[in-house]
Amino acid sequence: MNPGARSSSREEEAIRTRIEEFVGAWSRHDSRAISMVFAEDADLINPLGRAARSRTEIEAMFKDEYSGRLKGSQMSLNHEGVRFLAADVAVADHSFEVTGATDQSGKPTTIRGHLTLILKKHNGQWQIVVGRPMVPIAR
Repeated sequence: MNPGARSSSREEEAIRTRIEEFVGAWSRHDSRAISMVFAEDADLINPLGRAARSRTEIEAMFKDEYSGRLKGSQMSLNHEGVRFLAADVAVADHSFEVTGATDQSGKPTTIRGHLTLILKKHNGQWQIVVGRPMVPIAR
Protein backbone atom coordinates (compact mmCIF):
# COMPACT_ATOMS: atom_id res chain seq x y z
CA MET A 1 0.00 0.00 0.00
CA ASN A 2 1.39 3.40 -0.86
CA PRO A 3 1.64 6.17 1.79
CA GLY A 4 -0.96 8.28 -0.04
CA ALA A 5 -3.52 5.49 0.27
CA ARG A 6 -2.94 5.23 4.03
CA SER A 7 -3.33 8.98 4.34
CA SER A 8 -6.59 8.91 2.37
CA SER A 9 -7.80 6.04 4.55
CA ARG A 10 -7.08 8.07 7.71
CA GLU A 11 -8.79 11.10 6.21
CA GLU A 12 -11.81 9.05 5.18
CA GLU A 13 -12.07 7.73 8.74
CA ALA A 14 -11.86 11.30 10.08
CA ILE A 15 -14.68 12.30 7.71
CA ARG A 16 -16.82 9.36 8.82
CA THR A 17 -16.21 10.27 12.46
CA ARG A 18 -17.24 13.87 11.78
CA ILE A 19 -20.42 12.74 10.06
CA GLU A 20 -21.21 10.43 12.98
CA GLU A 21 -21.01 13.55 15.18
CA PHE A 22 -23.79 14.98 13.02
CA VAL A 23 -25.90 11.82 13.41
CA GLY A 24 -25.37 11.77 17.18
CA ALA A 25 -26.34 15.43 17.49
CA TRP A 26 -29.46 14.74 15.39
CA SER A 27 -30.47 11.92 17.76
CA ARG A 28 -30.06 14.28 20.73
CA HIS A 29 -31.96 17.03 18.84
CA ASP A 30 -29.02 19.31 19.55
CA SER A 31 -29.24 21.95 16.84
CA ARG A 32 -26.17 23.77 18.18
CA ALA A 33 -24.01 20.62 18.00
CA ILE A 34 -25.29 19.92 14.48
CA SER A 35 -24.37 23.41 13.35
CA MET A 36 -20.83 23.02 14.70
CA VAL A 37 -20.16 20.17 12.24
CA PHE A 38 -20.71 22.72 9.45
CA ALA A 39 -18.30 25.43 8.31
CA GLU A 40 -19.17 29.00 9.27
CA ASP A 41 -20.15 29.77 5.65
CA ALA A 42 -21.76 26.39 4.86
CA ASP A 43 -25.03 25.99 3.05
CA LEU A 44 -27.72 23.36 3.42
CA ILE A 45 -30.87 22.87 1.38
CA ASN A 46 -33.26 20.39 2.96
CA PRO A 47 -35.44 18.01 0.91
CA LEU A 48 -38.36 20.46 1.05
CA GLY A 49 -36.22 23.22 -0.49
CA ARG A 50 -35.62 25.25 2.67
CA ALA A 51 -32.16 26.83 2.50
CA ALA A 52 -29.78 27.85 5.25
CA ARG A 53 -26.72 29.85 4.18
CA SER A 54 -24.52 29.92 7.31
CA ARG A 55 -23.82 27.98 10.47
CA THR A 56 -26.20 30.32 12.33
CA GLU A 57 -28.99 29.71 9.82
CA ILE A 58 -28.36 25.95 9.90
CA GLU A 59 -28.71 25.95 13.68
CA ALA A 60 -31.95 27.95 13.41
CA MET A 61 -33.31 25.59 10.73
CA PHE A 62 -32.75 22.51 12.87
CA LYS A 63 -34.12 24.20 15.97
CA ASP A 64 -37.27 25.01 14.04
CA GLU A 65 -37.52 21.52 12.51
CA TYR A 66 -37.11 19.88 15.93
CA SER A 67 -40.10 21.85 17.21
CA GLY A 68 -42.23 20.43 14.39
CA ARG A 69 -42.09 17.42 12.07
CA LEU A 70 -38.71 16.15 13.32
CA LYS A 71 -39.50 16.51 17.04
CA GLY A 72 -39.17 12.82 17.92
CA SER A 73 -36.95 11.78 15.03
CA GLN A 74 -33.86 9.61 14.94
CA MET A 75 -31.46 9.33 12.00
CA SER A 76 -29.33 6.50 10.71
CA LEU A 77 -26.86 6.72 7.83
CA ASN A 78 -25.28 4.18 5.58
CA HIS A 79 -21.92 5.47 4.32
CA GLU A 80 -21.72 4.84 0.58
CA GLY A 81 -18.32 6.32 -0.12
CA VAL A 82 -15.98 9.26 -0.01
CA ARG A 83 -14.31 10.80 -3.05
CA PHE A 84 -11.41 13.18 -2.56
CA LEU A 85 -11.44 16.12 -4.97
CA ALA A 86 -8.25 17.46 -3.37
CA ALA A 87 -6.29 16.62 -0.24
CA ASP A 88 -8.57 18.95 1.75
CA VAL A 89 -11.88 18.61 -0.15
CA ALA A 90 -14.12 15.53 -0.28
CA VAL A 91 -17.59 14.46 -1.37
CA ALA A 92 -19.34 11.94 0.88
CA ASP A 93 -22.47 10.05 -0.11
CA HIS A 94 -24.91 8.31 2.21
CA SER A 95 -28.31 6.73 2.21
CA PHE A 96 -30.33 7.77 5.23
CA GLU A 97 -33.41 6.87 7.20
CA VAL A 98 -35.22 9.16 9.61
CA THR A 99 -37.71 7.47 11.93
CA GLY A 100 -40.06 9.11 14.41
CA ALA A 101 -40.88 12.05 12.13
CA THR A 102 -44.40 13.11 11.18
CA ASP A 103 -45.85 13.98 7.81
CA GLN A 104 -47.69 17.22 7.01
CA SER A 105 -50.92 15.84 8.51
CA GLY A 106 -49.16 14.83 11.75
CA LYS A 107 -49.09 11.08 11.08
CA PRO A 108 -45.89 9.18 11.95
CA THR A 109 -43.66 8.59 8.94
CA THR A 110 -40.26 7.24 8.00
CA ILE A 111 -38.18 9.32 5.61
CA ARG A 112 -35.64 7.59 3.38
CA GLY A 113 -33.31 9.33 1.00
CA HIS A 114 -29.81 10.19 -0.12
CA LEU A 115 -27.42 12.69 1.46
CA THR A 116 -24.51 14.22 -0.39
CA LEU A 117 -22.04 16.27 1.63
CA ILE A 118 -19.06 18.28 0.49
CA LEU A 119 -16.46 18.64 3.22
CA LYS A 120 -13.36 20.78 3.50
CA LYS A 121 -10.54 20.40 5.96
CA HIS A 122 -10.00 23.62 7.88
CA ASN A 123 -7.44 24.01 10.68
CA GLY A 124 -6.99 20.24 10.78
CA GLN A 125 -10.70 19.43 11.09
CA TRP A 126 -13.19 18.33 8.45
CA GLN A 127 -16.25 20.55 8.18
CA ILE A 128 -19.34 20.22 6.03
CA VAL A 129 -19.49 23.11 3.56
CA VAL A 130 -22.43 21.91 1.44
CA GLY A 131 -25.29 19.58 2.39
CA ARG A 132 -27.86 18.25 -0.07
CA PRO A 133 -30.25 15.65 1.33
CA MET A 134 -32.88 14.44 -1.12
CA VAL A 135 -35.92 12.23 -0.85
CA PRO A 136 -36.97 10.45 -4.05
CA ILE A 137 -40.45 11.22 -5.28
CA ALA A 138 -42.74 8.21 -5.08
CA ARG A 139 -43.94 7.10 -8.51
